Amino acid sequence: MKPARDLGCETPFPRRWIGSRHGARVRRGATMAVLAVLMPVMIGIAAFAINVVHMEMARTELQIALDVAARAGGRTFAVTEDQQQATAAVESMLALNPYANQVLALGETNLEFGESMRYSDADRYSFNPGMHPNAIRIETNGTNEVPLLFPSMGVPLQLRPIKAAICTKVELDIALVLDRSGSMARDSQGYRPDDWIAGDAVPAESRWSDAVAAVDEFLTVMEHSIHDERVTLTTYSAESTTDVDLTNNYDAIRTALDDHSQHFAGGNTGIGNGIIGGVDALNHGSYARPWATRVLIVMSDGLQTTGVDELEAAEQAAADNVMVYAITFSDEADQSSMQDVAAAGAGKHYHADDQQQLIQAFREIARGLPTLLTF
Repeated sequence: MKPARDLGCETPFPRRWIGSRHGARVRRGATMAVLAVLMPVMIGIAAFAINVVHMEMARTELQIALDVAARAGGRTFAVTEDQQQATAAVESMLALNPYANQVLALGETNLEFGESMRYSDADRYSFNPGMHPNAIRIETNGTNEVPLLFPSMGVPLQLRPIKAAICTKVELDIALVLDRSGSMARDSQGYRPDDWIAGDAVPAESRWSDAVAAVDEFLTVMEHSIHDERVTLTTYSAESTTDVDLTNNYDAIRTALDDHSQHFAGGNTGIGNGIIGGVDALNHGSYARPWATRVLIVMSDGLQTTGVDELEAAEQAAADNVMVYAITFSDEADQSSMQDVAAAGAGKHYHADDQQQLIQAFREIARGLPTLLTF
C-alpha cells in the first residue's frame, strides 16, 4: 500500500489559482493602457458630436429669429407702406428672439425691400430688389460669430451661420359681397325718403351710397399695390348675382355699383346666398388663379331673412380654403351672427355705424390682407 499523503506540507491554494490571479492583473493593466489611449479619442468624438448638435441648434434658432423678424417687418410694411417702420419692427423682433444666447444686431444682416413674384402654382417665388416693393428680405451677412462649445485640436472655433427669410404680400383673388336689400336704401340712422320706391335711383344719403364710397377706397388701395390683386363683385338681396367676374380692371366694379345705384331694386336679405355666390365667383374656371390666396369680404346692414344660413355658408367657404371677412353696418345689423361668420372663415369682423367708419373698415382690410413667408 502507498503511504498516506501528508496534506500538511501542501500549498494552501492550488497552483492554477496563482496563475489566474497573475493573468487578471496583466489583463487589467492592458485594459487600463487601452483606455488611456482611447479616452482622448472618445472625448474628442463626444466633443465633436456636442459641437455638431450645438451648431444645428444655433442654425435652427437663427432661422426662427429671421422668420419672425421678416414676418413682423412684412406685416408692418403691408399695413403702413413705410419702410422705416418695417425696419424698426424687424429690429424689435430680432431683439426679442435671441439665438445661441446672443442677439443678432440689425447691422449683422442685409435687409432689403423688393419685388417677390410667381406666375403659376408650380413656380417658386422669386425675389429681386425693386423700386415698387411688395416683400422684405433679411439675411445674415456672415459677420456674427457663434463660438463652439469645445475647441478642435486646442484651437477655439467659431460658426458664422448664413440664413435668410423673405416675407411677401401674396397675390390675392378677392370677392366683394355686398348687401343690396331694401334696408340699404336707408341712411345710417334708418331714415328713407317717403317718396322712394324700389327701382328708383338710390337716395344720396343711403347705406348703399356709403358702401359704394367705402368700396371705392378699398379699390384705390388695391390700385397702389405692386401685385395683381383681382377682385370680383357679387351683390345680393334674396338671391345673389355676380356682377363682375375676377378682374384687375377695378373701374368695371365701380361701373357695376353705379348701375345698381341708378336702379336700386331692394328685396330681402340672403347673406348666406351672397357668400355662396362670392365663393362661386372665386372658383370660376376661366378667371380663378390656383396659386392665389382667396379672400371674401361680406357686408350686411341687417338680419338674415331668407336663403342658406350665413354660418353654414361661411363654413363651406372655409372648407374651400376661402378666408372670410365680415362687415356689419348700422345698429340693425346682426353683429353676433357676423362675428361667427368671420370666425368660421378664419377672418375678422368689423362694425361701422357711419360712412367714415365703413370706409375705415374697408381700408383696414385692404392693408391687412395676408402675407406669406416665401423663403
